[in-house]
Formats: sequence, C-alpha cells, structure tokens
Amino acid sequence: MTTMMKTLTEAVRIATGIPDAMPRPGQATLTEHIEEAIKTTGHVVGVAPTGLGKSLSLLAPAMVAAAELGQRTIISTESLSLQAQIIDKDAPNAAAACEKVTGTRPDVALLKGFSNYLCLAAVRDTAEAVTGTAGARLTTPELRSKLAALPKTGNAQLDGRPFDLAKGVPLLIWALSLKEGDPGDKQSFDGDLTNELWNAVSVGPGECIGDSCPVFEYCKPKKARAKAAEADIVVTNHSMLAVQAAKGVPVLVGNKNLGEFHIIMVDEAHALPENVRNAGASEVSVATVTGLARSITRVLDEMDPRVERLVKEGKALALELNEELATLGRGTKSGEVRKITENEDPVEATGDMMIGWAKSVKGALEVPSSSPNTKIRLAAKRLTGRMDTFIANISAVKLHKTGVARWIEMKSPPKDARNQTPYWAASSSPVNVGGMLQANLWTAPMLPDEEDPIVQAMKEAGEPVEEETGTYPMTVIAVSATLPGRFGYQAGMTAENVSYPSPFDKAYGSSLLYIPKLAGPELQELYPGWAPGRRARFDARLHEGWAARKNVELVEASLGRALILSAKSSSGERYAKELRAAAKGRWKVYSQWDGQSTRYLMSAWRDDEHAVLVGTKSLMTGVDAPGRTCSLVTVDRIPRQAGNPVGDARVEALMEALQTDKWSADRLVYVAEAALLLEQAAGRLIRSMGDVGMFAVLDPRFLKTGPVSYPEPTRRIYKKAVERFLRVTTSHKAAIEFLEGLETGDLGLAA
Repeated sequence: MTTMMKTLTEAVRIATGIPDAMPRPGQATLTEHIEEAIKTTGHVVGVAPTGLGKSLSLLAPAMVAAAELGQRTIISTESLSLQAQIIDKDAPNAAAACEKVTGTRPDVALLKGFSNYLCLAAVRDTAEAVTGTAGARLTTPELRSKLAALPKTGNAQLDGRPFDLAKGVPLLIWALSLKEGDPGDKQSFDGDLTNELWNAVSVGPGECIGDSCPVFEYCKPKKARAKAAEADIVVTNHSMLAVQAAKGVPVLVGNKNLGEFHIIMVDEAHALPENVRNAGASEVSVATVTGLARSITRVLDEMDPRVERLVKEGKALALELNEELATLGRGTKSGEVRKITENEDPVEATGDMMIGWAKSVKGALEVPSSSPNTKIRLAAKRLTGRMDTFIANISAVKLHKTGVARWIEMKSPPKDARNQTPYWAASSSPVNVGGMLQANLWTAPMLPDEEDPIVQAMKEAGEPVEEETGTYPMTVIAVSATLPGRFGYQAGMTAENVSYPSPFDKAYGSSLLYIPKLAGPELQELYPGWAPGRRARFDARLHEGWAARKNVELVEASLGRALILSAKSSSGERYAKELRAAAKGRWKVYSQWDGQSTRYLMSAWRDDEHAVLVGTKSLMTGVDAPGRTCSLVTVDRIPRQAGNPVGDARVEALMEALQTDKWSADRLVYVAEAALLLEQAAGRLIRSMGDVGMFAVLDPRFLKTGPVSYPEPTRRIYKKAVERFLRVTTSHKAAIEFLEGLETGDLGLAA
C-alpha cells in the first residue's frame, strides 16, 4: 500500500471513528488515479458521486505531496458549504492522518477573494457616516454604543443611498467587535446580508490604499494572504480561479506573494467554465455611464466647475451611447438579443469619447487619492478602479475577437431603481474557455528565486535582475458529482471522464421518480382542444398553473418536507404564494423572493423538518439537507436555458469543430447543460445513505407518448440524467401513496 493510500485509509478511520474502516471502492480508485497524475504531472477528470468521500480522496494525496515531495496544492470549490466542510472537518482529519503516516502535518489555509473580507477602514467610515459622528474621533466602544442606539427600522443615508438599519447595524457592530485573530470574512457573519451592505464594509484589491491605510497592520485580506503564503494547501473558490483564467491576472498561480504551486484540484468542477465566462464578461450601457457620472460627486466637490463639467459630459455621453445602441438594435424585439457581426463596432461613435472622459475623471481623482482623509482616498481608489474596468469593457465590446461573443439587448432596470425606463446594453463574453484555463491556470510561470544571495545583492545594489520567464505544467484534478461528457475539452484538459461508483445506489433504488402522465381533464387543461392523433403546442402559462396545483397536492401528501424548484423566477414566486395559501400555517414556506439571504433561507428550512423551500435554478446545486427535511423535490420543467449569444456561439464553434449539424451541436450545449442541471436537482434528494424520497419532474414532455414530447435524441439525454432512480411512476395516485407511505414506513408502489 502506498503512502497516499495509507494516508487515505487513516483519514477514513479518523473521520468515521472506526479503527478498521476502509475507503470506499470509488474513493480508493480516485485516490490511486490522483497519485498517478501527481507522479506524471497529468490530469484527472472524475465523475465522483455525492457520498463517495471525494474530499478525502483529494486531501490525502495533497497532504502527502506536501510532506514528501514539497509540492503545494490549490483546492477550489464552488459552494461555501463544501469549503467550510474541508476547512473545519476534512482537512484536519487528513492532516492528522498524514502526520501519523509520514510524521509531517501539512498546513492548510483558506483564501477568498479580496472583497470577501472586511476593510476595517471602510467599516469605520460607514459606521461614522451612519451615526453622523465623522470627525468626532470616537473610540470603537463609543462607536458601537452609537450604533446600538440607532432605530431598529428604517434607513440612514450613505453617500446619497439608503442604508438598511435593521440589517446594517448588526453587521457594523459585528465588524467593530472582531478580535485580531478573527477572519473577518463575509461568511463568518451570521446575520442577514445583502451585496449592497457588504460593499459598504469591504473593498476590492484595486480599491485598497495599501500600507498608507491607518489600520493596515490589522488588514484582514492581508493577513489571509500572509497565512496562505505559508500554507502547503490553500482552499479557495472558483471565482478566484475564474478571474485568473479570464483576465490573465496572477491571482493565485504565479502570484509572487503567495509563492509557487504545483497541483490544482477543482471540486464541483462542472461550474468552473461558466464561472470563467462570467468573469470574462463585459457590459457597456447608459446605466453604467450614468452610475459612474453620479459617483464622481461622492468623491469630488460638485461645486468645482471642472467636476461639474465632467458630470455633465458623462450624462450626455450616456444618452448618446443609448441612441447609438438603439439605432443598431432597431427592429430587435423586447427580450431578444441582436448579435454584433465581425465588422461592426457597436460604440463606433461614442467609444473613444467615453474612454477619453474616463481618463479625464481618473486624472481628477489623483488629487483626492493623496488626501490625508482615509474615506476620501478609499472612495477615489474605488472609483479609479471602476473607471479602469469601464475602459476595458469598452475595448471588449468594441472589437471582434475569435472565441468571444458580442451582442446588444434592451434591459430592464432593477425593481428598486428610481428610473424604470428600459435601456440598451452592449455586451461580450468568452465562448470556449478551455484555452484560457490551459494558458492561465494549468500552466504556471516560473517565479524568481528571492532567496538567491546573488539576486538579493544585485537588487540591493540597484542592478537590473533578469527574472526567469519560463513556465511549467501543473497537475490538474477536476471532480464533480455531475460532469458533461466532454468536460475535458471544455476545460482545456487532456483527460477523459472517469466515473466512480456511488455509495447511494441503494438509496436511489428505494426512492421514486414521478413524471405525470396526462389524461382526461388535465389533457384539456394543458392542451385545449386537443384530440387523439393530433400534435399540440406546449403553453408555458397553462403549464405554470397546472404545476402550481400539482406542487400543492404533492406537498400536502409529504406534510411539507419539500424543495420546490422552478425553471423561471416568475413561476417560483407563484408556487410559493399558492403553497403558503394551502399550508394555512401547518408548515412554513420559504422562498428566494422573501428578501432574505440564501444562507439564512436554507438554514431556516433545514432546521424545520416540515418546512418547504421554493427557489429557482440557483437552488438546484449546493443545497444539502439530509434526512426527512427534504423528502420531496420537484422540478416544474426541465431547466433548459433560453437561446443566448454565448450559447449560440458555442453551438456554432462545435458545428465547425465536429463538422456536425446545428441540432446535434445544440444538444451538446443547451440540452447537455439542462440535463446536467436536472441531474444536480435530483441530487438534492439523496444526501446520505439513509435518505429516501421522491423526485418529481412535472414536465409531461419528458414522456415518449402524449400530445407533446421532446425529440427522442433529446429525451434520451434527459432520461440518462435520472437513470439512477430504479422505481418510476407516471401515476399521480401512486405518487401520493408513496409520499404518504414515507410517514408510515410503507413504501410499496401502487400499480
């Protein structure tokens, strides 16, 4: 048995508390494959089902690689829950196992994006602004007392914007009560939180004023990075990997402050390509320019003629931009997008003027950037960073680049915006991100040897030092419970998918898949006027009403205990409303539209066995509630994404690369991703070996027979996503009896 396998075995025994426990078959095989990849600097793409114990399969080889080979590892996850599990539970167990086997205990550190940590200077500035004590030089306890005395409801004003006191005051008091060793990260705050509130107490890396900050010694992001630089294993998130891949910025790999890494392990890897596309996306619109123009007066004196002129110029440019995009988009209907062709420049008339304006604003911001007032310096640095991003976004939408989709569309303002007038936006996004990942993450630049005495002496003497510019390949491991068939191609990796056995097969075998078969009145409800022998057309509006009633009937039978998922937000809102009306106080219904954070909603739902949680696509992944709380999961229809410029561009690229027709390429993009999301939604039901329940797909098109059905090649792909369920019914009566049987223990399936 190799050292890595011995460490895995010992980690399993520590984690389970069973002295003679052994790794699960799939867990052991995955570790063996990772060990071989580390030896050869290779790649592994693993379909590792939930319950396999893949965290230990990743950590055991990473620990031994650190202890025996001196190699450092980055482990990235998508969900906060898995990140917390690794740091709080799995990594300590694996480190203890490694120490027992090798005599060395590697160090592990958590590193999040810069703005995930509090900026203590921003915290104090915001607290003083909310309490009206700027310049009073209050001590921290005095400032906390002032905050505690504020009204518990209503809004304060913060730079002309409302600041929610009910949610914001607890955040500020928590931030001002932290001890030096506390991480001060976003996820450590237990209260309700919005992005707007967190933005008031944090800054991005481009907004930080560095060692000139009066509280730099206590800087939370700096301390997190210092700890990561000393660690053998750094646990992070996909957002950081995505920024490096999309922007080419050495956030992690090749970062001189963090040091050299040799291995990247990506858990929940299915989400990484989309994260990269989002990180590389750009948008320019009237809302962007107007927002920047308004922000100028929050930093500079609006009575200054130069500042007044810059604001007016920005607002005028915003209107000119909107007119230019509207002309280009003439004839494009609301809700549609208009692709930008290779030879078109959507900001031909306004682009250079907007860049010139942004540079003028940056020039005006140089003076407050050197101000002794910390608040003004932070605001100036933040706006300068936004202007840099704005200039980069103009360049991104202006010119055609191979592998980048560009389009314009009419957008609606957020619901809380004062001006509800729709506006035009020009956007761009990378399409195929495999090349970005391969070039910017899977290949690492060589870092100079800072400890070389000759290099040190030359630097001290002011002599130029030629730094090595070579690169070296990383060992790359990508695993997830669900992965598309050609994931290696998507992610720029050289390995094919390898599937590992699931320990939950028995739980899936005891559970039930329900796909309703329509008959009688229901047929006429969904397809009015339909007659045998005729085809019908799917009507999303009629389906929504029918699905709302089905959800109520199923939740009644399961006595709550449900996760209700919708393909569209508007449908989810309706389901939540009708479920609340039907519940009549017998169980609580939580939804993503309640104004609460997702973390709060999931916690409240998990803690109440009979509660119901209603959400849309974002809850199809990352929700983990083993036990009776989640005995029923419903999806109203297969969550296929609507056609969009990025997806369409991917289809076109596949048509060319594979020399195939549009429909086949479409199935490799839109249908494959919908199937992946459907499989992930089904995975919310079974989270432990003792779980049992029902997964309902309220989409009659899933069945081969009926007035409307998916094309057979498409249906086969969707069918594969739920193939782990061995018990299937199309009978509503049988579905209700199964749910009622969960209460009595009688899980026999009616005919």
